Amino acid sequence: MLDIDIVGGGLGGLATAIAFRRQGHFVEVFEASSATAFNELGAAIGCPPNAVRILKSLGITVESIKGVEYAGITSLNHQSDTVGLSASLGDIKGQYGDVWCLCHRVDLHEVLQRMAFGEEGEGPPAKLFLGTRAVSWDPKTNELALSNGETRKPDLLIAADGINSALRSVIVGQDIVASSTGVASYRWLLDSAKLDNNPQLDWVIRNGPSGPRMVTSPDFRVLFLYPCRGKTIINAMGIHMDDRIQTQVGFYVPSTQAKLLEKFKDFGPQYQQFLELTDEEVGLWQLRSMPDLSTWINGRSCLLGDSAHAMLPTIGQGAAMAFEDAITLAHLIPLDTPCEDIPRRLSAYEFLRKERADFVKGESLDQFIVPQKRALYYRSPELQKRVMGFDAAATAKEYKRANFE
Repeated sequence: MLDIDIVGGGLGGLATAIAFRRQGHFVEVFEASSATAFNELGAAIGCPPNAVRILKSLGITVESIKGVEYAGITSLNHQSDTVGLSASLGDIKGQYGDVWCLCHRVDLHEVLQRMAFGEEGEGPPAKLFLGTRAVSWDPKTNELALSNGETRKPDLLIAADGINSALRSVIVGQDIVASSTGVASYRWLLDSAKLDNNPQLDWVIRNGPSGPRMVTSPDFRVLFLYPCRGKTIINAMGIHMDDRIQTQVGFYVPSTQAKLLEKFKDFGPQYQQFLELTDEEVGLWQLRSMPDLSTWINGRSCLLGDSAHAMLPTIGQGAAMAFEDAITLAHLIPLDTPCEDIPRRLSAYEFLRKERADFVKGESLDQFIVPQKRALYYRSPELQKRVMGFDAAATAKEYKRANFE
């Protein structure tokens, strides 16, 4: 049994805790946020087949996270209800091995917590420490200093602490921040009951295949929305090129409905009606992307998830890549792994994960900022197969059999 410390209790960190718990390891998770913030983690996400496959292997069902089927995407003209593209993705499970669903981040996070720390999960329950952030990590001595004054020496340290990782610079060996993309997005949630008895808003859920609606202007302002939590909530984004200098403003700033309406004022009346249903306060987020890092590993420590490869939400693979990292790492480091062999196992982890995650991250960026590639993912079965048809667990198991058994 190894002593494994995970810094960060987001989706990737919790999936990693579950995966290592099921291997029989002793796992502790250190999360900087308070209990209230930890349980209120924002908006919705997509779980494509490569993510759902991993969640099921961790004991998590689509029903338990209240997932809504993603059957296709509908693209609409910004000044009319003309459908530019209504693409059913066909038999997703048959093509890619499992379903694609849309869920509320809080619903997924709550189930991950139960499976990581509760009695229903397999293996020894992981332990959670809230309000505890990493202060420093020394890869040479394997000493982790925490904000509560404690110093620890885990067998393995996993930095799953997100896009603003406190440990990335130590592991990589240089200070690196997520790159400005020039893209920003208003984000908000809407009670779908507000759509009732209004035929002008049938385009949101009722017309077209179950899945996202994308309303696009020629200058590429985009309303992107989809249902989650059993279709009781609409997750919405108002994506646009940012007219601010992104390095001089925060990743997130509070904004208003009035500013949202002004940004999309030339969109058609049915879209204005939808925007007018938002609360008076909405959030404005920069959409940033990590540059390719020189390494993800250092001694007995590694990066995982957004700390290594934060990406734009363009093709809905951010959480999926973190889950792939988690399941790969756990399969490479089973219960009988000697502590001294961890650096070699982490080299295998980087070999199996880095090129793929960097590719998906690059596609997520290109398909927004490169005009010729916009929406290519939804028109390319080959690209969908490469991304969603991948089985991270099977790949890791095969590599372990060939190299460590």
